Amino acid sequence: MKNLLVVFLAFIFTASLFAQSPIGKGTYTLGGSISYSFQTFDDSGSDQTVFKFNPEAGYFFIDNFYVALSFTYAHYSYGNSKSDQYGIGPTARYYFDADQLKPFLGVGYNYYRLTFGSSSNKISSSELKLIGGVDYFITENFALEANMNYSFINYNYPDGYYYYSYVRKSKMFQVGVGVNYFIY
Repeated sequence: MKNLLVVFLAFIFTASLFAQSPIGKGTYTLGGSISYSFQTFDDSGSDQTVFKFNPEAGYFFIDNFYVALSFTYAHYSYGNSKSDQYGIGPTARYYFDADQLKPFLGVGYNYYRLTFGSSSNKISSSELKLIGGVDYFITENFALEANMNYSFINYNYPDGYYYYSYVRKSKMFQVGVGVNYFIY
C-alpha cells in the first residue's frame, strides 16, 4: 500500500510539472465581448452611442502574451440616424497570473468599413485601442471577462462626400463584458 501511495504521489508531482496554465505558451483561445460606449468627435459637439460585438480567436506565443485576430460589428446611433460598421484587426494582451483572477493590459487595431443607411458611400476608419480588464476563471478553461477600452478613431471620407476627401477624428470610451474559452 505504501508503494502505491508513493507511485501515486510521484505521478501527481510529475503531472503538475507538465501541467499547462490557461495563459501559458501554446494555448489557443476563442472568445468575445459586447460593449456599450459613448463617442465624442474632435471637430463638433455631436456625440453618439455605440454598441459593439467583438469575437476573437487567439494564441499564446509565450507565457502570458496573447495575440488574436478580432472581428467587430458596431451599431451607431445618433438621434434618428443609425449606421453599421464591420471591422477586422489584430489584438495583443499581456496577462498577469493571479490564481482565478487574471488581469490584463493590451492594445488593438481595427480597420472598418462603414455604411450610412442606404447610402452607397462607404467610409473607412481605423481604430487604435488601449485595453484593460480582467478574466475571472469559472473553470480551468472558461473565464468571464470585464474590460474597458479607450480608442482613437480616424474616419476617412471619400472624395465627393463633403465635396473633398476628409479625415474626422474621434475618441471613444467603452465598457464591455465577455467570455473566453482557453484550449490547451
